[in-house]
Amino acid sequence: MNNPYTILGLAQDADEKQIARSQIAALRARKYSMNEITAAQAALRKPATRLAADFTFPVIDKEPLPILKSSIKSKEVDFSSINVNKYDSLK
Repeated sequence: MNNPYTILGLAQDADEKQIARSQIAALRARKYSMNEITAAQAALRKPATRLAADFTFPVIDKEPLPILKSSIKSKEVDFSSINVNKYDSLK
């Protein structure tokens, strides 16, 4: 299943009126077939399938997440003294 929001050109917070109007805009764009547009619209009109689409195709910002750096420094643990071979699960 393709992302119904992408097919119809909608945001995930679209209301019923926007979903109803999106079919005409999607047909004019001619990126997807009539069957794909109809299936996407049907999926977004039913609460259960819309919820499934929301979880399957979450909104992801285009900006990358910032790299978090820890400000906690431990003076009590010396990681260089840990024997990593002791805990190797592949042996």
